[in-house]
Amino acid sequence: MKQHTPETIRNIALVGHGGSGKTSLAEAMLFFAKATDRLGKIADGNTVCDCDPEEIKRKSSLNTALAPLEYENTKINLLDTPGLFDFALGMSEGIRAADNVMIVLSGKSGVTVGAKKAFKQAAAAGKARAFFVSKLDSENADFYKVLEQLKAAFGPSVCPLVVPYVEDHKVVCYIDLLKRKAYQYDGKGNASEVEMPDLEHRYEGLLAAISEAVAETDEELFEKYFSGEQFTLEELSAGVKSGVRSGAIAPVFCGSAAGLDGIDMLLHGIVKMF
Repeated sequence: MKQHTPETIRNIALVGHGGSGKTSLAEAMLFFAKATDRLGKIADGNTVCDCDPEEIKRKSSLNTALAPLEYENTKINLLDTPGLFDFALGMSEGIRAADNVMIVLSGKSGVTVGAKKAFKQAAAAGKARAFFVSKLDSENADFYKVLEQLKAAFGPSVCPLVVPYVEDHKVVCYIDLLKRKAYQYDGKGNASEVEMPDLEHRYEGLLAAISEAVAETDEELFEKYFSGEQFTLEELSAGVKSGVRSGAIAPVFCGSAAGLDGIDMLLHGIVKMF
């Protein structure tokens, strides 16, 4: 790897409940960024971060693992922390060492005790926080139910940036709300832009959630929001970036680690916002 200055380094702790998909997400990010040449799987015992024999046997992280990658001329250091409560010290160590904390949630299980503990510790440590809702290719996964749980648990700081468009309980495409563009994935992480689907009233609600989060970051934006004026896309983008870096906004990304869906948007967000 080439030399990097502090401005081009991102230290990210992956935290959350056991089984939420942290190690699989790390594996997907490493593979997509070409830091590895194969996509390991927990079931096969060949992931980069779970390399200890006991971890392979249990199919669960027991130690914090460091895995670096490069993306868009930025070095991203992933700290994959254990989610089992018996090894909670590992999560605390990862949060303390990182600049940003990515709380990983399953699209099936939603907001769990482990996610709440992770958020509380990250907030107490003054670390920037974000969410990734994974496993959206799984049966019974429901992103919008998880988003409602996040808003209820953590308030207006929760800011959806990437959301799925679902038909017949299956994700058809993923929408970048700030760019107002939709993308389909081919199972190998390659995205192709498609026509923006009609989300009807839901799209307005999602933009309102972003606007509400941005309004909390600046007094002038707060006054503009509550006077009924709409933010421009430039104001939303700048407000989200500023809010993420200050810890006032916790962005929400989503996708599938197994199918590499949404991994490009997550990595791009880490580079540009974190």
